[in-house]
Amino acid sequence: MMVPATLLITVALRSGGGGGGGGFPFAYDWSKFPTAWFAANATDWESESQLAEIGKYSMAILGWQHLAAATQWEAIVYTQIEQAAIIKKAHPHLPVFVYSGFGFAAGFNNGTWPALESVLKDREASPYRDFFLQGKDKTVATQTYCQQGHTSTGATGDHCLSYVWNMANASARDYFVEHVVSPLATSPSIDGVFYDGFNWGYILPAPWGTQTVNVPNCTNSGTINPPPLGNGNPDHRGEGAPPSPPPPPAPPPPGFGCDALVEGSIEVAVRTAELLNKHGKVPMYSNPASFAKPPKTPIWMNESRLVSALAGAEWMVNYEFMRAESIMNGCPGASVTTGECILNNMLTESKLGVAAGVHTYLQHLNQSDPKSPLESQLPHMAAFLLARQEHWYYFGSTGWWDNDYSWDSLFDKASTCGKPTEPVPAVGSGPVYTRAFEHCKVLLDCTNSSFCKGDIKFATDESNEKGGL
Repeated sequence: MMVPATLLITVALRSGGGGGGGGFPFAYDWSKFPTAWFAANATDWESESQLAEIGKYSMAILGWQHLAAATQWEAIVYTQIEQAAIIKKAHPHLPVFVYSGFGFAAGFNNGTWPALESVLKDREASPYRDFFLQGKDKTVATQTYCQQGHTSTGATGDHCLSYVWNMANASARDYFVEHVVSPLATSPSIDGVFYDGFNWGYILPAPWGTQTVNVPNCTNSGTINPPPLGNGNPDHRGEGAPPSPPPPPAPPPPGFGCDALVEGSIEVAVRTAELLNKHGKVPMYSNPASFAKPPKTPIWMNESRLVSALAGAEWMVNYEFMRAESIMNGCPGASVTTGECILNNMLTESKLGVAAGVHTYLQHLNQSDPKSPLESQLPHMAAFLLARQEHWYYFGSTGWWDNDYSWDSLFDKASTCGKPTEPVPAVGSGPVYTRAFEHCKVLLDCTNSSFCKGDIKFATDESNEKGGL
């Protein structure tokens, strides 16, 4: 995978972990394995024992469902901020983030609700109609929060409903920054905001098959009707000569058709980061983009564009679905061709100094028995350490509730690794990737690209006492 030299130069000039503004507003501790907690309690404030448990981690993020039932799904973020203040009081140096949607407008967010409610009441007459993606007969909507919360739109007064933002609409972008970003930017109780569903800002999702019709020259299959680019090359081969073959089709100009969604999402990402940074906070964008275009992706954001646009800002990406064995899926030459080539993406971000959160959904050894023991996190931790840089954090859980997170003794053991003594491996330098730290060595063996195997060799291991690492 090639990254433009100009991009490498731009990012090399940065002074911070995710950018070069004033530096991250919170310190990073290399003496700890940077595992993070991202969970919620729908019915109660966190207990004293749970607060103590949260304090073991290197970062805390309150999930969208925190106190959802207790607040009847209204203005949940206000209670999140109150809970964040309680966590910060107990653990002043722990970075604490709250949750917000990016590509979708959640009805439980007090900033988005007025616009969403207006469209709900009168779709055609609402001044906010085109703030959201529209199908022929209805607004593009998702009930994912209703489903995850085991409730319904009727039971929550539509507050579990989400519309999808139209990032091609300039007024919608302004509204998002003013009503969704700004209130959180000025909160004194948090260190950052986790923005979920970043890619929903541009991929044109189609819940229940709803096809978008209000983004000009853009369909769910991609850009249509690209404008002609000039008059082409005149044919100088003489009268009677056979006509020249038609030139290959040129890509549409930037910002045309579906690229208006991509450019709009990047603009909002930049404005969001600037506003949060101004107030000593950082955004974490979940599943934002990729450096290589995955197959069968009609609308794609090249992450190089996002990184270049955010040069000088402090920000983070987030991976929701990293697992060691499937980390090469979709990479060049991999036997599994579907996937986003997470390995190459992580290595590239690490080289560029982009900060990251990396989440692994842990599995039970007997996947049909949720009471069976959990798998070892060691392979996934090894894959994370391979790319770890300043302000990288690891999340390992079975879900997003308090009881889906539990402290693993491997976190304590991995804390002995210290700082890396070798650079991040180069993209494509495998199939066996290694990286040495002060007191451990990590390995990711992708000889079988469909099942990479991760391992960590600790200096304290009995097997290393005689021969070293």
